[in-house]
Amino acid sequence: MRSGMPGLVGFVGEVPPAEAEQRLREMARRLMARETDRIDLYLERGIGLGRVALGTVAREPQPIWNEDRSLCVVMEGEVYDYADEKRRLVEKGHRFRTESDAEYLLHLYEEYGEDFALRLNGPFVAAIWSPGERRLLVVNDRWGLQPLFYAQVDGRLLIASGARAILADPAYAPRVDLNGLAEFLTFEHVLEDRTLFEGIRLLPPASVLAFGEGRLAIRPYWEFQFVEEYEDRSEGWYVEGLIHHLRQAVRRCRRGDGPEGVLLSGGMDSRAVLAAMDGARGNVHTFTFGTPGCDDVRLAREVAARVGTHHHFVPLRPEDLPRMVEEGVWLSDGLKSAVHMHVLAALPEAARWVRVVYTGSLGDSIMGQHLCRMLMDIHPEDVLLRMLFRHYATAFSEEEAARLLAPAVYRQVRGVPFETFRCALQASHATLSANRREQYSIRQNERRWILEGQRLLRSQLVVRTPFYDVDLVDFMVRVPPGLRLEGYLYRQAFAVAFPDLAKVPLEKTGEPLVPCMRGVLIRLRQQLRWWLHTTGLRFISPPRRCHYADYNGWMRTVLRPWVEEVLLSDRSLDRGLFNPEAVRDLVEEHMSGVDHARKLGVLLTFELWCRQFLDGDGEVGR
Repeated sequence: MRSGMPGLVGFVGEVPPAEAEQRLREMARRLMARETDRIDLYLERGIGLGRVALGTVAREPQPIWNEDRSLCVVMEGEVYDYADEKRRLVEKGHRFRTESDAEYLLHLYEEYGEDFALRLNGPFVAAIWSPGERRLLVVNDRWGLQPLFYAQVDGRLLIASGARAILADPAYAPRVDLNGLAEFLTFEHVLEDRTLFEGIRLLPPASVLAFGEGRLAIRPYWEFQFVEEYEDRSEGWYVEGLIHHLRQAVRRCRRGDGPEGVLLSGGMDSRAVLAAMDGARGNVHTFTFGTPGCDDVRLAREVAARVGTHHHFVPLRPEDLPRMVEEGVWLSDGLKSAVHMHVLAALPEAARWVRVVYTGSLGDSIMGQHLCRMLMDIHPEDVLLRMLFRHYATAFSEEEAARLLAPAVYRQVRGVPFETFRCALQASHATLSANRREQYSIRQNERRWILEGQRLLRSQLVVRTPFYDVDLVDFMVRVPPGLRLEGYLYRQAFAVAFPDLAKVPLEKTGEPLVPCMRGVLIRLRQQLRWWLHTTGLRFISPPRRCHYADYNGWMRTVLRPWVEEVLLSDRSLDRGLFNPEAVRDLVEEHMSGVDHARKLGVLLTFELWCRQFLDGDGEVGR
């Protein structure tokens, strides 16, 4: 059986009574991962709601009703640290029958109305149904950590945590969203609320979706912005504040509900999460994947040893990638490039040992690790726009897309990626270029690219991301850019709070966070290698990083038959979307030594998406 993930499904609108249950159950089946997963369904005339829950974590059945059964809710996700607010609700007369987050959310909505989500901290999406008003309300968290896709078909609203579930409605005919394709080819992900399916959209973060009497309305209840009136505080005050909020964020996520693990790399973010976990020694598992001997593997092993975790290394083997990519395309609805699905390698091992896994997602962006000095000045709008567009356009340029796409297709999408990027960048009200760049990164790059990796993990695990904590983010957006520059404050706080782990080099720089003899020796060794190499000893290579994956080389060797079968088959070349000669040239250039791995990655993903969702291959084996 193909992998799936937990989440919600539903429809509002007229469906033949004899077909309603079967249709809703089929939507849920397209999300379900294993036969042991739990499916809860609710049906009445004109409404169907369902929740798919991992069998390892499912608790109370859903939907959950309020006292007079005037409202019910289905929810996916979790909410943190609400004991005090729940006590106030009880004092106001609300009666709780369960200990579930969903019931707390429902009573909070009763008390505070549609903006109740402002009081919530954690990843969630919830659908609240009012039988009396015949109105559905869908609300998600501030970051959209739990995805929810929607479409309107024949007057019905369809919702699902995976876009593929919407295809269960016989009135929806899947077609390619050409604008989404153009964005995917440019950025390796789509932007804003787009998908690869025409007519299917992703609910924006911090949104309230209301549907009743055939009318759909979506509005934001919160907006992420950087604060640009900064308090006059000392560096030490900011360091102590960051340490406090990081520890608090990790503590809030730890609910004592099963074995815990951390996806540990050689970088700083996952290391910070692990370091902030009290009592990790002997109790927490850590998981690292990559090629044997790479920097990530080597440094993560040392961090795990210093903390005292149960450490697991999972080798990333190129021969496993075709199967992993097939699975990843299904789980991500084609929204994750084939060269960025490697987290699936660690999934079986992690699921064998833990129920909950923590990641360092958002840490690099919110902590300013991408901020460079060039962005500290206010640049003219057109200069900033083109500079950042070149940075984020990691796959095909406009000129390359013009040759790759069939002429009729290119005429329809010409300039679309740049225009969408421009609108997304201008959504920031910040005046500082540094803040505008970070806001784009968090709202687009993190959400539409990085978080797709979380969807892959959720097929078997509960995923927790402490850096998205409401109070931690609120603290960081008030930190002056000068302190966030290149992660300066983050580094200082880490060195103060976790001095032992600060001595372990970072994968990105190859050097420790703090001055120490180890750092001196590393720099001397690097300088010596450079000197010997430049003096003519060519057999001594200059210093270089050893990456966790070599897609460039693998696609030219072990994976070559797979790449050529997928991209050069008649099935692929005859779709009419691409110029066959351009695709052949791209593959040939890569096999001749030019690194086109990222370009081939998006093409592989798109072709496999077409096979699974347009050709029907996705149903094979289900």
